[in-house]
Order: sequence, then C-alpha cells, then structure tokens
Amino acid sequence: MADYKSAKEAFVSDNPGSSVFTIIAISLTAWTSYTLYATLYSRFRPSFLFDYLTSALPLLLSITLFATSPITYNASLVTLSVLVYLTSPTSRRQRSNGNRKDQSRSKGSWLEESDSDEEIAEPPSANTSTNNTPIKLPSQVIQSQNQNQNQHLSSATSLSYSPSPSLESPLRLSVEDPFSPSTSEGNKVSKRRLSPQPSPDSIAVNILPTPPFPDADSLSSTTYPSYQDNGHERKSSSSPRPDRIYVQDQAHSQAQSKRRLPFLSVYRAHMMIMTVHCILAVDFKVFPRWLGKCEDFGTSLMDVGVGSFVFSLGLISIKSLSLTNSGPRDHNKSSIKYPPNSPGTQRALPPRTDLPKDIFRAIKKAAPTLMLGFVRLLMVKGIEYPEHMTEYGVHWNFFFTIGLLPIFGVLVRPLRKWVRWSVLGIGMSLFHQLILSKFGLQTFLLSPSRPGLLGLNKEGIASLPGYISIYLLGLSTGEHIQRLSEPVPPKSVNVNVNVTETIEEHLTRHYDKRGTELVLELFSYTLSWWAALGAWTFFGLGEVSRRFANTSYVLFIASYNTLFLLGYLTLESIFPHVPTPPLLESINKNGLVVFLVANLFTGLVNVSMESMYAGKTLSMVVLVGYSLAVCAVARLLRNKRISL
Repeated sequence: MADYKSAKEAFVSDNPGSSVFTIIAISLTAWTSYTLYATLYSRFRPSFLFDYLTSALPLLLSITLFATSPITYNASLVTLSVLVYLTSPTSRRQRSNGNRKDQSRSKGSWLEESDSDEEIAEPPSANTSTNNTPIKLPSQVIQSQNQNQNQHLSSATSLSYSPSPSLESPLRLSVEDPFSPSTSEGNKVSKRRLSPQPSPDSIAVNILPTPPFPDADSLSSTTYPSYQDNGHERKSSSSPRPDRIYVQDQAHSQAQSKRRLPFLSVYRAHMMIMTVHCILAVDFKVFPRWLGKCEDFGTSLMDVGVGSFVFSLGLISIKSLSLTNSGPRDHNKSSIKYPPNSPGTQRALPPRTDLPKDIFRAIKKAAPTLMLGFVRLLMVKGIEYPEHMTEYGVHWNFFFTIGLLPIFGVLVRPLRKWVRWSVLGIGMSLFHQLILSKFGLQTFLLSPSRPGLLGLNKEGIASLPGYISIYLLGLSTGEHIQRLSEPVPPKSVNVNVNVTETIEEHLTRHYDKRGTELVLELFSYTLSWWAALGAWTFFGLGEVSRRFANTSYVLFIASYNTLFLLGYLTLESIFPHVPTPPLLESINKNGLVVFLVANLFTGLVNVSMESMYAGKTLSMVVLVGYSLAVCAVARLLRNKRISL
C-alpha cells in the first residue's frame, strides 16, 4: 500500500499544464452540449437519461477520449445540432405545449379570465366557448356596467355595500385587502362606505385599496379618476389607468418569480459536473496528465476548476452580502448613501450594519463546510489515502478555503460603501502579489522547509488571499447579474406603461433591456480581464500559479468565467424557450452536496482499485458509472424536493 501511495503521488506530480487555448477548446464542450440539448429537446420526452446523455456525458468524453482533439469533437456536436435543427419537424411536444399555452391564454392566466386588459373577464363555462361568445367593444362593456351600478345604487337602502357578482370589474378584482393583517377568523376585508349622495361623476367602489374602473366618458382621455380616502370625503385626481394599477402588484410578484436565471444555473451546473469528473478522472491514465493541476506555475483545466468554484461562490453570495436593508426603509432620509458603481447598479445603503452579528451568522453558515474539511482530513490520514502535499499542505484542504471565504466577505463588506467589489478584489490581489514577490513569500513557498503548523500548511494559507480576491471579483460580477432578476419597481410599472401596452409586454421589454445591458457589461468585463492578463504576461510581471493564487491566476480565472458567462447568456437568447435541464437544475441547487458525494465516491473507487493501472475500457466503465451515480444522487434530491 505504501509503494502504491508513493507511485500515485508521483503519478499526479510535476504536471507542466497546457495552453490557455487548449483549456478553452475543451471547455467549449459545455456550450456545444447545451446547444445539442436545446435542439434535441423538442424531439424527446424529458428524462434523466436524456439529460445525462446531453448535459453530462459529453463533458466526460471531452476530458478523456476526445481530450486530444477538442476542436473536432466540438465541431461534431455543433454539426449534429445544426442537422437536427434543420431536419426537425414540429414535434408532438411542441404542439402539445402550444395547445396548453393556447388553453391557458383562453382561460386568462395573466389577467385571471382575460388575456387583454381591454377585454371583459368572463368565467369559463362548459356551455360557452370563445368561438360562440360575441365580442363587445370596451365602451359597451363599461356602459353596461355603469347601468348596473346605477340600478344598484338606486335600490340601496343602507350605507353599507355588499359586493355582487354582476358588478365585478373586467379584471375580477380580488376581494381581499392585501394590506389587512390575517387573524384567527380569516382575512379581514376592509370595505368602503358609499356616500349618501354620490357625485354623478364618481363611481363607488366596494373594496380597498382597489381603484374603480373608469366610466365610458373617461375613456376619451389618458387620465382616469382615482379616489383618496380622507375621512368620509372622496376627491378625484389624475392617475394612471386603474386596471394597470391593480395589475401592478400581481405583475410585480409574478415578475419576481419568473425572472429566474437559466444561464447562471447552466453555467454553475456545468462547472460542477466538470469538476466532479476531473477529481476522479485524474487518477486514471485515460485522463491526460497535462489537464491535471500544475505543480508550481502554468495553466491547466483542473486549475481553472478550483478558481471557477470560488468565482461561482461569489456570484451567488451577492444576495447575502448586498448592502441593502431587508426591511422597509424611508428612502427620503438623508442618511442613506449611494456607493460608486457602474451606471444603473447603484444601491441604497443602510445607515449602519451590525457587523458582529453578521460575522456570527457567516460563521454559523460556514460551520458545516468547515466540518467537512475536518472529516476529510481525518479520513485521508486514517486510511493513508494518496495526497499531493504541495497542493494545499499537510492538513489544509479545499473545504477549509471555501468555508472561510464568506466570512472574509462579511469582514470586507463595510468597505463596499466607498469602493466597488472589483476594486477591492484587484487591490487585495496586488497587495498579495507584492508580498509574494518583494518580501520573500514566494521563495519560502517553493522551498521544502515547513516549520511549525503554519509551515506544514503554507500553500493553503498563503493562497487564501488570492482566492478571496477571486471571490470578490465574483461578487462584482454577481452584482450586475442580480439586476436581471430584480422585479420592476412599482413606480416604473405605473408611470412607464403605455395605454396600449399590457403589463406583461412592459415587463418583457424591461427585462429584455436589462438582458442587453448585461450582455454589454459582461462583454466589457471579458475584454478588460483578458487585456489585463495579456498585459501582465507581456510585461513579465509573473506567471500563472494556482499554488500561490497570484495576480495572474486571479486575472485568468476572472477572464475565463466572464467569457463563459457571456457565452451562456448568448445561448439563452438564441434558445429563449428552452427550459433548464432538470438534471442541471438539481445539481445547481445542491452543489455542495454533489461535490461532497463526488469526493466520497472518489475515495471509494481509489480504495477499491489501483486506478492508475486500469486500462482504457475499464477506466471509462468506472468513470461513466461514477458519473451516473453522482448525477443520480442529484436527481434523487430533486425528486424528493430536497435542497441543501
């Protein structure tokens, strides 16, 4: 066992790495496989096997059997996708989806029982159909409702008013007051009282806070009467159309639920799948040595995987580290400041934050990850598992690194009031590089000396500032991406919606604009990071080193990830109606669990067989079975609706 351990450690050591072009060419399989999924989606029913064959298996083949010919392999996938797209007729699934969409539209899924704000809402009935129902003009509908209201008012004998189904607005307004608290007896409904002598120009409304539907005369103007409750008096004022005001809250909540980010889910899931495949494939000869982690300097696919994991963690951590209050806030207070940021991404800052509580909360959230680091340490040392000491040190491992990153994010968050996340990240990386180059830290890391506990783990501790820099750059990019998922402000819905434009059309146009802005922002970030990396290399300021996580490595990781985020966003615009593969969605939601399961399976495989002596056929059988098992665990968590 000791001889095999030494041979295994030598097997994964002294890797020279590969070129940046080769790394990108292999990584392009993520784009081409998603393109294949998007073109085949309409021809096959969704299933776990279909998702695996189109989303996971191509990535495994790209790093094993086709690693030496990535251009040919990706060209084959693109050619297959184009042929499928050109020869594919309208499939049964497309027709069924279209029929369901037509049925839901006929039922008025957007505006309850109407798919237009100009059409009256009628409840669906088995005895009627949309083909036989006569279409009324909006003015006829409003005039008919006004007559019903006048008749009801003339017959009223009490000041209180009970709503009648005949007086429902064309939008089937809700009878619940969204501002009234719930009690044990149910939701209390606030109701207005009618004036004893209502004005002939006004229309009494039974429910607060829903405004009345305009009368026929008011349709000739662009403003409509609204009513303010000041004691028992009601005054008419100019305001946007009331039906649009009502749809505001509904559209606002629906937009927030609809604005998910499929491209981000696919990006994070593909990154995780590639990482999961590499951590076991590196133990087999079918995996080229130049794809493994470099010893000191150089670039490789596995070096990219480590940094991309940290960058991705920063993307999703922006929700918890955003400098906004979760509760209500008076935006008119002068104490609220706005930090410098790129146009359109300014955020209101709270006057003060409770840093000790935030740090305690971050430590509490990071505790499970840190515990996994200790568990892995005990397992590796207990069974004499082959390990590469120059990767992180004697005791340190990657779980410690990713567990500490959110804590450091909370510590530097107060500085975000004055500088951007990207400036913080680059500034920390330059300071780290200065210590590496000018104060002898790099020389110490390259030497075999390991004095004390810090010396035993010098690689993991010394590289931590570089990974924090990558994490901060991920936060910077996530700040831009987060804007795409934010709902439209209510004021924007009220003011900007035209009379002839529905709320849904307005939201679609608004988010399309945000998507275009995000494409331009990612494009500018990609050019900037690649240009900075090229300049850094051209002037000989330092080679890329994952072992030290120096500035060139930080720039390389930022360049690589912004490029692929831009690519995924572009593919989403090309295939806008293709949903995220369920397998990728489940991996994205349970990334840490999938990574942990993959590490456990990797250990089981290496303990049960001498992997580096396995032939190509046996190696691929084991790798495919391992890949299927990890993906099956992720899918099982999704089926059980478990999200950890």
